[in-house]
Amino acid sequence: MKNLFKFQVTKDTGIAAVAGFAMVALSLMMLPFGGDSVRDTVISFILRDLLMIFGLGIVFVSLYVEKKGRGVLEELGFTKRKWILSLILNIAFGAGLLFVFLKDEVPENVISMKNLYGATYILAAGIFEMTFIYGFLRMSFEKAFGIIPSIILTSAFYSLHHAGFQPEFLHLFLVGLMYCSVFYITKNMLVIFPFFWGVGALWDVLVSSEAGDEIKNPVSFAIALIILIASAAWVLFRKWRISSNVVKNIDCNLGNAQER
Repeated sequence: MKNLFKFQVTKDTGIAAVAGFAMVALSLMMLPFGGDSVRDTVISFILRDLLMIFGLGIVFVSLYVEKKGRGVLEELGFTKRKWILSLILNIAFGAGLLFVFLKDEVPENVISMKNLYGATYILAAGIFEMTFIYGFLRMSFEKAFGIIPSIILTSAFYSLHHAGFQPEFLHLFLVGLMYCSVFYITKNMLVIFPFFWGVGALWDVLVSSEAGDEIKNPVSFAIALIILIASAAWVLFRKWRISSNVVKNIDCNLGNAQER
């Protein structure tokens, strides 16, 4: 019961709130730039892809983990704990969700280049959702307010972060509740990503929402590849920096010891 509700607001809670509202602000700033012009495409790329997905989802979260220690990765949900059970549940939930969707509607031309373009972009956005929303924000709200308020707040931010490109707030809030609640079965991100989340996201965007039409193109595919490559490069760069600093510290300590 103690973990369901509590109130332990800290500096980290404030950081999470500011980061969460920054995410929503970036999304809202996209509203005037929803067209197909070069200007709109460039500004959307800067706001959503560069600052939100890469900036908050990769750079911000990785720097936070470095500051707090790698142990925080387990709190974010990136852990080996219960990974087999999580993967089995992930596949089972994904298959069940797909069955429900196909029972009501079987889309035509589901396998196409346009959908491949869109699916690749959705994957890049999904990594952001796992690291920043279901990872960092959820963890921060759980530490401050407990599990149930964390589920509600995380779902609200998940819904609001779509404001600039898919404003379906109630529907997305309920989707957030579903994924966030399922996460707590094992507290391993593998229980929802990639299959369970993937089936829901791909169907929701590519089949059920008009927002999917905006990413079914080669430009979105190229942007997704840029994000994925840049993310991998950033992670490798930070690992190299950390390793270099460790070596420098060891050399420095050895030098000091020899001087003595």
